[in-house]
Amino acid sequence: CFEQASTANYPNVLSLDFLETHGIAQPEITRRSRELLAQGYARLTGYESPTKGYEWFGGDPGHEALTAYGLMQFRDMARVYEVDQAMIKRTAEWLLARRDGRGGYQRNAKALDSFGSAPQDITDAYITWALSESGQEGIETEIKHAVAQAAKSDDPYLIALAAAAALNGKQEAE
Repeated sequence: CFEQASTANYPNVLSLDFLETHGIAQPEITRRSRELLAQGYARLTGYESPTKGYEWFGGDPGHEALTAYGLMQFRDMARVYEVDQAMIKRTAEWLLARRDGRGGYQRNAKALDSFGSAPQDITDAYITWALSESGQEGIETEIKHAVAQAAKSDDPYLIALAAAAALNGKQEAE
């Protein structure tokens, strides 16, 4: 499934990025990481839903939080591996189309699970953070909503997601 493929793939993305960022020459590790990235990328993109977004097994419709996680992984991967930029764009656009107009996101009622049983406010903040981390513009309403939810909460994860999204969205005062 998408999660298992990510568990195998994402460490290769991060290690290769680390090696390249720090100029550490490890030819064998680099070669092997690139081979594994090719396999992982092919597997992960196979889980794109017919109506876009990503789902554990490529079913329809996509799952919002899982798609947000995929967006971040593909954006990180693009630093070290050739990733289809049109796919990244349509993945972000699919998430943006799932906005509910009040600062949150619609949720797929047919999802396999509820993404760790996270409450709506945390899932919404996670998606907003993922979009902001990926450089998405035009999500000021969603950032403002995440910050408002965090201001009423003592949940450190929600507060951290909202703070990070606000910083990414250049809303430092929040």
